Amino acid sequence: MKVLAATLVSATLLASANASADTQFVALDNSPGTELCMAFASNKPLKMQKAIKNNRVKKHQIDDKLACNNMSLAEFASVYGLNRTSKFMNLDVSTSTSIKDLAMAKKELVYISGSK
Repeated sequence: MKVLAATLVSATLLASANASADTQFVALDNSPGTELCMAFASNKPLKMQKAIKNNRVKKHQIDDKLACNNMSLAEFASVYGLNRTSKFMNLDVSTSTSIKDLAMAKKELVYISGSK
C-alpha cells in the first residue's frame, strides 16, 4: 500500500513538472510587478526569494497586491501548475486532476505582465 501511495505521489509530481515545462513565459515590460511575476512563474523558490529581496517587498505584501496577467497569485499558480513557488509563498492552491497527452502537447508561449 505504501508503494502504491509513493508511486501516485511521484506520478503527480512528474506530471505537474511536465505541465509547467511545456509553458514558456515572456515578460511584457521591465516593471517590478512583472519581474516578480516572472520569478513566480519560474517555479523556483530561490529565484522568487531573490526577486522579493531585490524589489524590497515582503512576502505578505505580494500575496495581497500582486496580480499576474490580471489573476491573483493563487489563481495564476493553479492555471500553470506552479507548485513550488506557490508553496514558498504559502498560497492555498486547490489541486485538480486531469489527464493530458504529453505526446500531443504543444509548447505554450505566455506573455506576463504584473500589476503596477
